Amino acid sequence: MNAKNLILFALAAASQALFGSYVVAVEKETYADPEWKKVADALVAKHSATRLEYDGNEKLDSILPELKKARPKYVCFVSRPETAGRDLVVGAAQLLRRIDDDPYGDAFWGILTGYEAADAMRIVKAPRERVIHRAATSMGSEGAVKGWSAGFASNEGNKNDFWRKLPGGEVEKVPTDGNPAKALADAFNTIDVDYFVTSGHATQHDWQIIYNRNEGSLRHDSEARLAFMSPEGGIYPVTKASPKIYLAAGNCLIGNVDRKACMATAWMHTGGAEQMCGYTAVTFFGFMGWGVKSHLEEGRCSFAEAYYLQNQMLLWALAQVDAELPARKIAVEDFGNGRSSTRKFIEAHAEVLASGVTGGVVTGIDQTALGLLWDRDIVAFYGDPAESVTFPDERRTLTTEIKGDEVKITFLKELNFGKLADVKSARPVMVLADTPPKGTRLVDADGKDVPRAVVNDRFVLVPVSGRHAAGETLRYRIAR
Repeated sequence: MNAKNLILFALAAASQALFGSYVVAVEKETYADPEWKKVADALVAKHSATRLEYDGNEKLDSILPELKKARPKYVCFVSRPETAGRDLVVGAAQLLRRIDDDPYGDAFWGILTGYEAADAMRIVKAPRERVIHRAATSMGSEGAVKGWSAGFASNEGNKNDFWRKLPGGEVEKVPTDGNPAKALADAFNTIDVDYFVTSGHATQHDWQIIYNRNEGSLRHDSEARLAFMSPEGGIYPVTKASPKIYLAAGNCLIGNVDRKACMATAWMHTGGAEQMCGYTAVTFFGFMGWGVKSHLEEGRCSFAEAYYLQNQMLLWALAQVDAELPARKIAVEDFGNGRSSTRKFIEAHAEVLASGVTGGVVTGIDQTALGLLWDRDIVAFYGDPAESVTFPDERRTLTTEIKGDEVKITFLKELNFGKLADVKSARPVMVLADTPPKGTRLVDADGKDVPRAVVNDRFVLVPVSGRHAAGETLRYRIAR
């Protein structure tokens, strides 16, 4: 190898090392706290990471030059609960799309926090990889529990529906005696689950068990201890906290850390949550929450990757409506805690909606643009983004592969992707790239450009529509 080639090889190796790097971004006051300093230092040591400090959430941009130099694969923001709120979530989401010049996110990321530093340290010490075998849901039926080694399911539409599967046992319907709060508490305290997913009404400080009815709730106390409560005053504490991930797919506000003791920090403190994904504002469109659930439950990727990929799909969908929308600056003040905040949001951003707003009514493409723009920055992911928690391989619906410049998608089950024109039903296939692809275009087997495809450093987005049979394979090529 001559000197010139040696230099090029060294530069390529250095670039590749940077591409795989991990950055721990920590607020200065957090790092000045001895217990939180231990957390940040432990995370740095775990991942051989670079530490960057910023002086408050309003100055997140101060670390952008260093992020552009490092081009990290992972960024984790370590923050005390007092500063881990919606402003950090929105600011971080916007910051991490600006590391390079395209409109997409440039790193897998999360926020490491907790009611106390010990909660965050427990998360740092969690295994790098874990597979989900036991699950629970609030949107359940007998079938929701059947495929797991153990688990349970309540039904947000009926307080008398409750199914349980004990380890080594069969699914059984358990009588609730009209008290789903006690049934849920008993299940959490007797069955270790790896995954919990919910919908329904919620705030930063409670979750309503039955949708739109006062039939019990999950709340926290001033010390972030979780307990189920019945309308009659019964209190049923969560006393056993198995390590788990928690996806609040359809809940308003539950992901917003608005004070030290809140639902998110309580899930980390007494609920066993190592990773959590949830809305920091009200949810009405649901593209992010339900999309993360689809990616994860179809076995395509880890929880952290599902969060990242769905957000990139959202940015792609926004660009189909208006190319300016993915990069549009949104102030955190544009969001709020109540339904009325959406009215203020419309007023702030009406000029970019395709047909404008007439009489306070948003319809058609305006509704799509508003919903996507609203969801873009307000969904939080808590935990270490490099921790890989996945569904079992047998639940996979398809496999993807990038080998050299070849991209292959193989369907393991029959799937219907709907029409790409319907943003909420369209599901382009997202293929993760282990290394930056050597090209910028995606072409089909005939060498023709694939319309609306995206080739990015982190992923390849393949627009797919219609029905595809099990065993079918789609082949593409990345080209310059």
